[in-house]
Amino acid sequence: MGRTRKLFWQISVTLDGFMEGTERELTDTAEIADPHFDRYASEMLRSIDDIVLGWRTYELFAGYWPKAAGPDAERLNALPKLVFSRSPRELEWNNSRLAGADAATEIGRLKAQPGRDVALFGSATLARALAEEGLIDEYRVLVSPVLLGRGGPAFAGLERRVGLEFVKHEAWSSGVVALFYSAVQSSQGGSS
Repeated sequence: MGRTRKLFWQISVTLDGFMEGTERELTDTAEIADPHFDRYASEMLRSIDDIVLGWRTYELFAGYWPKAAGPDAERLNALPKLVFSRSPRELEWNNSRLAGADAATEIGRLKAQPGRDVALFGSATLARALAEEGLIDEYRVLVSPVLLGRGGPAFAGLERRVGLEFVKHEAWSSGVVALFYSAVQSSQGGSS
C-alpha cells in the first residue's frame, strides 16, 4: 500500500499576520512575485495532483486563472479542484467539483487516494476547520514585507492548539520569506 498523501496549506500573509485588508481585499501578499517565487510555484504545482479551495478563494482563482497564460496556468487549470461552500453553487472553472460531504470526510477520502500531494490555498475558514481536525500535514506561510496594522488574520479562531515543527525557510529577492512547518500530531483530538 502506498503512502497517504499530504495536505499542505499555503497562505500568504503580511509581516504582521494578515491575509487580507479590512474590506477583505487581498493585499500585496498576492502580488509580490520574483524568479524565486516563480521557481517555487512551478515546483509546487508539479508536486500536487489536487487543489482544495474555500468558496471565496475559488471565486478569486476562477476569475483569474482560466484567462492566464503559461505552463503554470495550464497546470493549475488542469488540476482537479475540490471546492467547499456552505450553499449550493455553480462551478464553471475546469475540473472543479463542489464538496458533497463535511470537510473532514472529503479531505480524508482525498488523502487516501493514490497520487501526489494535495494543496489548500488561502481559504482561512476552511483551513481552520481542517487544522482543528488534524488534517493539515504541512503549513507553507509566505510572509510578505508589508505591514497592514489591521485586517483579516490568517490564523484567527482556532479552538485548539496546533503544534508545528520547523522544516525549512527560503528568502526570496522580493523580500518574501517562505516558512515551511510540519504539523505535530497530538494524542488530544485530530487525526494522525
